Amino acid sequence: MKKILYIVSNLQRCGPTNQLSYIIKYLDKIKFESMVLTLSPEPKENSMKSYFTDTLGIRVETLGLSRIKGLLFAKQSIKKFIKENNIDLVHSQGLRADGLMSTINIPRVATLRNYPYYDYTMTYGKIKGYLMAKLHLKYLKKIDEPRVVSKSISKMLKELNNYDIDFVRNGTDIQRFGNLDKDTLRKKLGINNDKTVFVSVGHLSDRKDPVTVIKAFKRTKIENSELIFLGDGHLNTQCNNISKNDQNIRFTGNINNVEEYLGASDYLISASLAEGLPNTVLEAMACGLPCILSNIPPHEEIYVINKNSSLLFEIKNINDLTDKINEITTRDYESMSKAAKEIIYANLSAKIMSNNYQKVYNKLLKDNI
Repeated sequence: MKKILYIVSNLQRCGPTNQLSYIIKYLDKIKFESMVLTLSPEPKENSMKSYFTDTLGIRVETLGLSRIKGLLFAKQSIKKFIKENNIDLVHSQGLRADGLMSTINIPRVATLRNYPYYDYTMTYGKIKGYLMAKLHLKYLKKIDEPRVVSKSISKMLKELNNYDIDFVRNGTDIQRFGNLDKDTLRKKLGINNDKTVFVSVGHLSDRKDPVTVIKAFKRTKIENSELIFLGDGHLNTQCNNISKNDQNIRFTGNINNVEEYLGASDYLISASLAEGLPNTVLEAMACGLPCILSNIPPHEEIYVINKNSSLLFEIKNINDLTDKINEITTRDYESMSKAAKEIIYANLSAKIMSNNYQKVYNKLLKDNI
């Protein structure tokens, strides 16, 4: 049995942590033993550590280092941990973890979950974000088997940055979404059964572009419809001001039961300006939700698997999104819902993703015998 160590900053509840949990959940337990090492202390709220330890039965250890102390002590601490625990392979994710592993000699896999020149500049500003993106790619080039989470990001890195990197597509765990009953969930969440419900999930940030969604929805002519935003962020006040207390638009803030809202909804809208391969879209499709998606490459990558699953609109185009919201309600719902589920079950499940990573592990371990 080979020992796989996963290194991340922490286990805060978010898309990358969910993806990590899926990889581990579906590992071949006969071939692989897994454990997690975090660089920093867990956040006081919204940590998934207990899920890893109690549900997945995984050993989780932490170095408990601040970013400053990490620069001084993390590398030696990781090397000591690897040696003491007889680790065969390390899989890292995140700028800090990948940077540390780029200097340690052991079979290494790393996952880049975004196109860094978009994501980092949107999050940290143009100059700092550009430097972070450049540094991250420099680290990844020293890793044995780096991967990105979609074919579209792999293509962008090749064409825009002359960096040839393979991909393992994200997946989602169909076990989480297979038995959700819409009527029961609507009663629990206070949603009227006769409403047509659109849901949008993610930070209320420029990258997710909720403003375009609100403005487009307010222009639609759909009777008895509702738009629900799941998440919070710096655009919260602006979004509330634009919606002007519209009773058909509501904001839940940050919640831990996203799957219940997805199960209670009819359609998903994602207006994102940049994504890796978005968890939210995969989760919505696992629930059978037809989607309206901005025409960024990762969204298009999902769309082309089965074009009956969703509609695309031009990024930041309010009029086009308005038209697509109106149009999707006239389409055959059952066929769109079936197409959405088929994308996940046949192509983008968590088990398929984990199996693909295990192929990478097997190849790398074989090459290093």
